[in-house]
Amino acid sequence: MAILKFETRTPRSLPEMYNYLVDCNKTDRDYILGIGVNPLHAVEEMLFVQRCFYKNNLEHPYVQVIFSFAPNEQPHLYTVKKVCEEIGHVLILDERQVFGAIHFKNTSNIHCHFLINYINVKGELYRQNLPLTFYKEKVNEVLSKNVLPQSLIYYYKKYWVNYRKEGNCYGCSEKLLL
Repeated sequence: MAILKFETRTPRSLPEMYNYLVDCNKTDRDYILGIGVNPLHAVEEMLFVQRCFYKNNLEHPYVQVIFSFAPNEQPHLYTVKKVCEEIGHVLILDERQVFGAIHFKNTSNIHCHFLINYINVKGELYRQNLPLTFYKEKVNEVLSKNVLPQSLIYYYKKYWVNYRKEGNCYGCSEKLLL
């Protein structure tokens, strides 16, 4: 079962996170991607946008989202990259920069980290104005189109929510956020 996780913490600076994500023990240069940003210069370009709008000392300069394939799923890396690029576009609805890195080496499950610039190219702060069900539907469309299982688990603000295609809920938190 695939997982889409919106990480609410930013424990590392943008350059530190970038270095972690492009670690050659985790990925290759062919499996990094950028939307609105050159993946080889993502840090410089994202920080440039933040400086242009006088927001270069943000406490949280990026939003991290992680999409993980199920441990038993091993799709071809071409399919993985295609799916991750499409999910990257799902995550942004405005003119925002996204950097992604697919981790497929030395891991039991293939996953992609997305860093979304907290400031868009118009100077607006990131706001998740849409419900998580919107992202669920859009990601499921991407998975379905690529003949991958549609079930997703969302993790958000420390609560697990498990949904299956037929809409049944198993082990849901009392503090359901969807």
